[in-house]
Amino acid sequence: MTAVDRSVLHCEPVMPIKPKTSGVLVLHKTLDILETIKSGPSGLRLTELARLVDLPKPTVYRILTTLEGRGYLDRVDGGGYRIARKLSDFRPSAPLEQVLTKVAQPVMEELARSTKETVNLGLLDGYEVVVINTVESPLSIRMSSTIGKRRDVHATALGKVLLAAGSDKEVSRLIRLRRLPRLTEYTITDPDAFFAEVRKVRKRGYAFDNQENEIDGRCIGAPILGPDDSVIAALSISGPVFRMTAKRAESFAPVLRQACARISKEVKEYRARIVRQGYRRDRITFGMPSPSSVSSSSSSSSRAANAPSSSSSSSKEAPRRGSRTRPR
Repeated sequence: MTAVDRSVLHCEPVMPIKPKTSGVLVLHKTLDILETIKSGPSGLRLTELARLVDLPKPTVYRILTTLEGRGYLDRVDGGGYRIARKLSDFRPSAPLEQVLTKVAQPVMEELARSTKETVNLGLLDGYEVVVINTVESPLSIRMSSTIGKRRDVHATALGKVLLAAGSDKEVSRLIRLRRLPRLTEYTITDPDAFFAEVRKVRKRGYAFDNQENEIDGRCIGAPILGPDDSVIAALSISGPVFRMTAKRAESFAPVLRQACARISKEVKEYRARIVRQGYRRDRITFGMPSPSSVSSSSSSSSRAANAPSSSSSSSKEAPRRGSRTRPR
């Protein structure tokens, strides 16, 4: 029986066959032109470009004229076209959360080792604080946080710090929309008392949560600044009250503020690096919308904003219990 010859000849056509494309044809043509120009950094002339993209010269000319008029192409000596710097504006800078998590991680790990307590990093989202990173205490009995968890700003050190960076008008809006719900017997629910707490935070530069979010948990939080020196996030140290006394929490203020200053410096240096790499300075925004820019519904809001906050250091001690589970 004759063996079957299974060899296959692969033949290439003289001109590549373009695959059928769907969508807006003129956009495909424009993208073909941009991709081709990108491959010739010294610039390509109209005739050469039309040949390479296999399009009529009038069609290519109209697209080139439009792109040049909008600032996405430059002309070089000799009449060739090349990609303009403006196209780099479409490269998104790293999101705030990604930048903060990256630069804060080693600082948080060092802070957790030195204090032996849990360290949390949070952002303001409407009138809630969201934990975006956490390094837990090495001790068996500890405060435990979950990344992505949301908590009321008025009852957490992170939230108070972030809210205190805003205006009194924003604090009033919070009180009107959220009503300062009582989470524990220590939660501040009186508007005048909460305003006084916010003023304390602004004066001393850090906030306390004295069992206001959860019984048996105490926390101290401080602000992290962005490139323009506005508050963009907050860092906190939290622990069980049998170990984290009010006096011990207060003693952490210097090391906490030093850690925040290091992270703030890293964020500023990151911005400087990406500016040097070609990003336009006015397109690199680390700040977040304030609560006043969020919809006035009483449901949990959605955009990211930041501010420093408050908490009184006086608090009652609660009975000793085991490890806790809410972010402070």
